[in-house]
Amino acid sequence: MKLMYFEIVENCLEGLNVYDGYLDENINEDFVEKISRMGKFIFMKDIPKPYFRVIVRSKFTIKGSIGNDTIRIILPDGASLDILNEIKNYINNEN
Repeated sequence: MKLMYFEIVENCLEGLNVYDGYLDENINEDFVEKISRMGKFIFMKDIPKPYFRVIVRSKFTIKGSIGNDTIRIILPDGASLDILNEIKNYINNEN
């Protein structure tokens, strides 16, 4: 699974520095397992649309749902956009 590109989310209630990341496939449990290693991991599996969140304190939060082809990335206000490239490189790495 590859992260293809990002789009800024305008007027988001979650913050000023919010992006949607677009994947080339729908999110599955293998993808969730991979990104769970990035930070604090929360996974609500026993709901109709399983939801996950990965938190790296003071750096970013990633969240999404199994079956979607996007993830939401929330950066702290004023954070460098280099963080988006770090996330993309991590996700696109085959390991």
